[in-house]
Amino acid sequence: MNVAVVGIGRIGLPLAVTIASRGHRVTGCDIDAAHVQRINLAKNPLPDEAGLGELLARVIADGTFRATTDTRGAVASAQVILFAVRVDIDPEGRADLSHLLAAAETVAGALQPGALCIFDTTLPVGTTRRVLVPRLEAAGRRLGHDLHVAFSPERLLMGRVIEDLTKYPKIVGGVDPRGGELAADFYRQTFGGEVILLSSAEAAELSKLAEGAYRDLNIALANELAMVADVHGLDIEEVIRAANSQPYSHIHVPGTGVGGHCIPVYPRFLMQGEGPSALSALGRAVNDAMPGYVVRRLAALLGGLEGRRVLVLGLTFRPNVAVTFHTNALDLKRELEALGAAVHGHDPLLSPEGIASLGFERAPEPLPRYDAAIVHSYHASYAGLEWGRLAPIIVDARNALDRSAVEAAGARYLGVGRPPTPWL
Repeated sequence: MNVAVVGIGRIGLPLAVTIASRGHRVTGCDIDAAHVQRINLAKNPLPDEAGLGELLARVIADGTFRATTDTRGAVASAQVILFAVRVDIDPEGRADLSHLLAAAETVAGALQPGALCIFDTTLPVGTTRRVLVPRLEAAGRRLGHDLHVAFSPERLLMGRVIEDLTKYPKIVGGVDPRGGELAADFYRQTFGGEVILLSSAEAAELSKLAEGAYRDLNIALANELAMVADVHGLDIEEVIRAANSQPYSHIHVPGTGVGGHCIPVYPRFLMQGEGPSALSALGRAVNDAMPGYVVRRLAALLGGLEGRRVLVLGLTFRPNVAVTFHTNALDLKRELEALGAAVHGHDPLLSPEGIASLGFERAPEPLPRYDAAIVHSYHASYAGLEWGRLAPIIVDARNALDRSAVEAAGARYLGVGRPPTPWL
């Protein structure tokens, strides 16, 4: 089967090469010519994506995968077209569909009769049917006759996309019934895992938003409980461990908000007016306020931050993945500077230019001593840091550190919802 994957970025490229490795002929489409050239030379653009480099080299060598900027040409010979184009939010917090709409409009005129289009992304409920299908039909194809469309949300974690493709059931919903059936069969053949076929594209769209909203609200609850623990001098880690010993409790880990492509974005799709979303809005408000809350706790311990030198360690949105979309490191920087701190940033996964693009002054190497250090993303390479030499107080912004190790190294520890180490 010939497959075209439109958008070969963080999700689309691992998706495309995995499908190619299962015996299909796959063409990955992208508008970035340099990115396409690099991929066709089997140079892995995502070195932090487990297993991708080896798989990419294999499918390039055996000819089952190639990349191109000629999207229309690739689509013209494809029976299945997967859209893996990133959707973000605009400055007003609404879904920014501009890249996906452009992709759909590019593809429409090249579709062969009977083509199956699958939107493998995350969208506000109703978007596939009401917004995307009309673009695909604009060149004369008719839904349910010579065009079939389905929606299937990605359920993947960056850094382990290839593993996750078969780890979780694949959710599918058709805009037309035949589209749903064809998409379900395609994923069964391709990945061999469980496929859950829902009654409609809208049901599949809402299922993904439900997953994201649940996680965002759960983290917001953990953050509120952490703030209560701070009032009473309790350790929230102990409290959550006890609560989660009951099988119906699954409280997450508190921290300085939520970053990345997914959790801070998708609840906002529920806040666009398609239904009640008071809880989603409240969860976003709680989590968005956490960087300021943690910085104020640090300021209280130090007697103010005016003129203090503060290091932020790990600028990516989560550990060990070089992605900075909606990273809370920027929020920490903003809050620290608002209270007069001089802020340096450090991240071994980012180039000097990448650090500068976030607005951080790059920390010198070797790292000097600071008045405080905030561990935002606890990369594996930070495990060997000598905390006591780095700063007198270490802020664990994700409750990821070993408190006893920090204290044994001679530094004070401050976590989210965890009492600070007393002054010695």
